[in-house]
Amino acid sequence: MKQRLAPRMPLASLKTFDQTEAVSKSFQDEQAVTEPRPMPDPASLSGHSHASAAEIPIALIDKSPHQPRLIFDPEAIDALAASISESGLMSPITVKTKENGRYELIGGERRLRAHQILGKQQIPAFVLENISVTDAAIGALADNEAKRSLCDYERGKAYRRTLTMSTEAGKPLTQGTLARRIGVSDATISRCLAFFDLPQEAIAMLDEKPNLIGAKNAASLVTLAKKGHSRIVIQALRRISHDGASEQGAVNWATGEVNRLSKTTQAAVALKIKGQHFGDVVVDGSRLIINCKNGYAPEEILSRLLELAD
Repeated sequence: MKQRLAPRMPLASLKTFDQTEAVSKSFQDEQAVTEPRPMPDPASLSGHSHASAAEIPIALIDKSPHQPRLIFDPEAIDALAASISESGLMSPITVKTKENGRYELIGGERRLRAHQILGKQQIPAFVLENISVTDAAIGALADNEAKRSLCDYERGKAYRRTLTMSTEAGKPLTQGTLARRIGVSDATISRCLAFFDLPQEAIAMLDEKPNLIGAKNAASLVTLAKKGHSRIVIQALRRISHDGASEQGAVNWATGEVNRLSKTTQAAVALKIKGQHFGDVVVDGSRLIINCKNGYAPEEILSRLLELAD
């Protein structure tokens, strides 16, 4: 990993930063070189809080319950630790104060882990006071978004969790508001939220391997799942996870399987039980699809079929 090295930042100079500068700098890259991206609006964190810079004991820092990252690359953290050891910490972490005298991490978990690897007892931090739970969650998201270092599923999961929170006024946090505060488009949030239209088994696979598939290809699988082909979707993801297939290759396979099955679909056959027309049955590959008719509910048809099976 290519590192960007710079002279060690004198800790004394941190005390001269004003609030806006402090919060803005807290979103800077964690030592690793990445493509520049506009930083989130500092007001998204500091609008209702006071920020100060200080060195704080690492032992008093609690991990963020809103951390969107599911994967921490040990090699990347080792490289970060080596960079910090060589050149110092270029961007302090961001924390919020807690009532028990401890701190809750908002941004910079990799920097914190790197300091722990180096055996350091303290770490430079921007300390925010009187910040709400919702703002802390948004701050954790914004810190990661600024680095473009989350995979699509990690982002989607964090978006979904944050959107269940309320603003300080007690109103639901809207998707548009979240997009503005973390510096992404509304469409980006929608695209990443689409992961949760996948079958539950697929979501469980993504919880274990968040970078298994990107949002674009996941959207193609969501379309197939909504058409009733969840089994094929799961098989496609297993091809990626277990067989080493590419994302696009697995999606192409799944699409081909659905197209093949659709060609074997037969004409609908009326389902009549004791002379009553309950619905029409269609053979679709290995599946039987029953379309309810004449106001009958699926539960009622199932109950009648089970009676016949007895």
